[in-house]
Amino acid sequence: MGKSKLGLALLAGAACLVPSVALAQAQDGAGVTETGDIVVTAQRRSERFVDVAATVSVISAEQLSDSGITNSHDLRLLTPGLNVTQQGIYTQPTIRGVGTTVTGPGADPNVAIYVDGVYQPNQGAALFDFANIERVETLKGPQGTLYGRNATGGALVVTTRAPSLDAQSGRFEASYGSFNETSFSGYYNLPLGDSIAANLAVYDRRNDGYTENVARNNEDSSVSESFNARGRILIQPTDDIRFILTASRTVSFDSTAFSYLPLNNNAIGGAATQAAQLGVGDHERIAMNTAPYGKVAAWALNFNAEISGDWGTLTSISSWAEVKTPFQTDLDGTEANIQSFRSQPQQAQTSSQEFIYASPDLGSFSWIGGVYYIRDNAFSDVQVCLGAACPASPPFAPYAEQETTAYAVYAEGTLDLTDSLHLVAGGRYSSEEKTAQNRNASPSGVLMLDAREEWDSFTPLSGQSSMFASYSQGFKSGLFDAGNTGNCTSVADPDCAFAGIPVEPEEVTAYEVGYKYNAGGTNFSLSAYFNEYSNIQINALNAVNQQVLYNAAAGEIYGAEAEFATNLNDYFSIRTGLAYTHTEYTDFPNGQNFVPNGVGGNAQTTGDNSGNQMIRSPEWTAFGVLTYTQPFSAGTLESSLTASYSDAYFWHVDNRLEQPAYTIINSSITWFAPDDSWHVRIFGDNLTDEETMLYVREATVGDFASYGKPRSWGISVGAKF
Repeated sequence: MGKSKLGLALLAGAACLVPSVALAQAQDGAGVTETGDIVVTAQRRSERFVDVAATVSVISAEQLSDSGITNSHDLRLLTPGLNVTQQGIYTQPTIRGVGTTVTGPGADPNVAIYVDGVYQPNQGAALFDFANIERVETLKGPQGTLYGRNATGGALVVTTRAPSLDAQSGRFEASYGSFNETSFSGYYNLPLGDSIAANLAVYDRRNDGYTENVARNNEDSSVSESFNARGRILIQPTDDIRFILTASRTVSFDSTAFSYLPLNNNAIGGAATQAAQLGVGDHERIAMNTAPYGKVAAWALNFNAEISGDWGTLTSISSWAEVKTPFQTDLDGTEANIQSFRSQPQQAQTSSQEFIYASPDLGSFSWIGGVYYIRDNAFSDVQVCLGAACPASPPFAPYAEQETTAYAVYAEGTLDLTDSLHLVAGGRYSSEEKTAQNRNASPSGVLMLDAREEWDSFTPLSGQSSMFASYSQGFKSGLFDAGNTGNCTSVADPDCAFAGIPVEPEEVTAYEVGYKYNAGGTNFSLSAYFNEYSNIQINALNAVNQQVLYNAAAGEIYGAEAEFATNLNDYFSIRTGLAYTHTEYTDFPNGQNFVPNGVGGNAQTTGDNSGNQMIRSPEWTAFGVLTYTQPFSAGTLESSLTASYSDAYFWHVDNRLEQPAYTIINSSITWFAPDDSWHVRIFGDNLTDEETMLYVREATVGDFASYGKPRSWGISVGAKF
């Protein structure tokens, strides 16, 4: 990236983009000690941010609100080195160049997502609105020990508010904005006695969409609707014993990623189609004969138990979840009735159990260890329709099932050499077993695939802090392509997953050095790292747009990050961050490439992609937040300006389709009552009307892109008691 582009990113923050550890001052003071030390749970226990021998970015609920961040997708705006993109209904984070394109039943992401300590394996449910959030921690680099399951890139750790025994309290906020978007969030905490309390959080958002489908009588498209209810019950008979039962329900509808247009006139039918003409001009209108959608319907139950004493702390985390994700999209992306794709639905049931023991301080030594078990059964009923025929002929294998059974044991110890120097060492042993079945035409149809494989791995971690150096390894298990019928056209490796040969596990070996400072209201961190990445799992398409999985050979990643936050005076505060990420496929001789055929669509080729940049990995990312607070006798005025810059990046391994560099600017002005009991906020998102791509797809039928929300405005009112 040229210096001029980086300079533009820095200036866009209105002088607030000085290299941030986002201050972990969660709403109502959670996450910060009385002395101002940031407290995180990145090591599975509460400890000072400065003592964690890893790079962690922390964002509080208040900071999310001030910057207009309402869902997991927009975390990229406040986290350098993090990119969050979509592949259809699937949300796929990339941290420091490590991400995935692999989708389907049983396909875990390689950036792990945890909510209240519970691992979330389903990519279809990874796009969610934030409700009742206390803080979000982004753990960067492979999590070899404590959050080590399929976390070769890192982990996103989301913590929601627990019920409080202190007093009855509540808050609500309602907003209205562009595209007739309405939202409501409410939270209520109720003590039910000296040892029992409950809370309930509800969030509802809906809009009319920001594109129109001209091929379907100007039908609303790029529509998103979301409802989430989360209830928690706390039972705390003594200070040393605590139980929390959590139940949640999520229902969402989102057609944004599937509302796409042809890029550069490249689609079946060529420039003559109405869709192609819109693709080079008006991106607020699409032309698809099939109405696209993606839906999520999920239930979840979690039970957390914690018992403490002079002997240490024992924690149990039990969970069960069911997720259904039906979707439909128009594969040819035009008004012609050529090819569509639907799942009715994909679904998964997951149960897990984890026990964690944390020792007390044993002089200068402490340790933490645990055992973990998970079982995930994922099922997919997918149909590709050619014209009006569905399923297509020859029939695809729509009934695919993949079951995962995994367990792990881990331990990590910390030796305090001095007050500021700590040696950390640990390791995790993981065992994963996957079975896959594929039946043609119906659940009782011909058995086309019946396979089983098991992988074992030991991933170590060692390091020291506050100036820290670490060595760690990450492991992501292999995978069967249970939905593949065996057509591996245009993929060089003849051993495709259909034959019962899975893709091999991914492995990352990481080396990192860093420094952290947290004192007097100023927080600073600096880190540099080098990663060796092997057996990269790649999602390709065969000649009839069916997924084929294979392993790229190897990659190399290195970079540096800096984050800084401070209060300039009684009125102004800043938070900023900057990341440089170099990624490269060092050995990738048989990559799948697409070349425009000149008449509409692409020809598949196989080529050497060694030296190419890894997908979805901008070289430079930066953000800055400038906050101004002015107290008055009648209340307090607070204004916030957020600028987030991303360098250009590529969507596919052939480095042909590119997201141009962009800068997103959000702002808000809020008036708080003198007693902080109510507030009114005016906000604007994407003020410069930057055009960013949500999802880009290249296939034989052409190149397509869907776009993010344009400039929008709104007003919200809220109250609390």
